[in-house]
Amino acid sequence: MAVVTATGTEPTDKAAPLWDRLATLPDDPLVPEKADAAVLILVKFGDEGPEVLAEQRAERPGDPWSGHVGLPGGRKDPKDRSLAETVLRELHEEVALPPSALAGPPRLFDVRRARPSGLRVAVFAGRFVGGVEAFHGADPEEVAETFWFPLRALTGGVPRPRPTMFGEINVDTVNFDGHVVWGFTLRLLRDFETWLKSPDGAVPHPPTALRRWRSQAI
Repeated sequence: MAVVTATGTEPTDKAAPLWDRLATLPDDPLVPEKADAAVLILVKFGDEGPEVLAEQRAERPGDPWSGHVGLPGGRKDPKDRSLAETVLRELHEEVALPPSALAGPPRLFDVRRARPSGLRVAVFAGRFVGGVEAFHGADPEEVAETFWFPLRALTGGVPRPRPTMFGEINVDTVNFDGHVVWGFTLRLLRDFETWLKSPDGAVPHPPTALRRWRSQAI
């Protein structure tokens, strides 16, 4: 089991705009309840810019996401009072991180439908503030490895064959230190990076999705 470390101090002058942007995301309890699952984009500022906590899922027969690179998260449990609670529970179960590792409650970035499962996924974002020097996946049956993925690595994607429910298909991929990022996770992180860099804070797809879910929740 690989161990993720969080060391060093943030270059405050460079990180401040990122944290200001994250603070603009809504804490809206209505929208996520229209989703079936939740994932968390947990961000820290590394030596080369923003980095996101990612996980390499364990190889498991019958698991459609077996071996994929993804983000901490999962389906809502009947005991969860909200999707924000779901994503914090999954963070602890999968990566052994407590809610105190975030700077405040997770913020809603979007609600998306994951292909081909059709799951409606509430996407949250949060700032990693540490509280632990090192951590590792809590459930090796679900998570084989955790690592920090730098958003700068999103450039230079190349098509390569990947297994899907429709068979092996050439899809856009990014390879980072042997971890192949593609599909839902790659699309989501690219949109998140675009939003971080956008001068007006616009997100490529989420505004439409959020308006739709919000109107249905009222």
